[in-house]
Amino acid sequence: MPFWKSLLNDIDFYLVTDSGLSRKGTLSDVKCAVAAGCKIVQYREKDKTTKEMIEEAILIRRICGDNAIFLVNDRIDVALAAGADGVHIGQDDMPIDLARNILGENKIIGLTVHDTDEAIEAER
Repeated sequence: MPFWKSLLNDIDFYLVTDSGLSRKGTLSDVKCAVAAGCKIVQYREKDKTTKEMIEEAILIRRICGDNAIFLVNDRIDVALAAGADGVHIGQDDMPIDLARNILGENKIIGLTVHDTDEAIEAER
């Protein structure tokens, strides 16, 4: 059983990173959030190269350790390269069934939904 399954019952807050909003940098934000008890960190980065994202994601993975679930927004390649616990994808990203085939059964896949119909479909 992946370590993250035990954390799912103890989630108080969920950090979504955004380097454009950070004052001290993404890594600092993640360190502070995990130290404060954050149980899920979602790495969301829109302004860096794939190489930069992988390097930063690996560092975030280390910060999260077994204390926080680590997800990568949109980028399954970055999630796999960094050893993330899963991904969060949107309705216009890779289809969820294809993402599941790539990631396997032991990774988390979060999906953005905008209405009840999308939520029902995502649950399936």
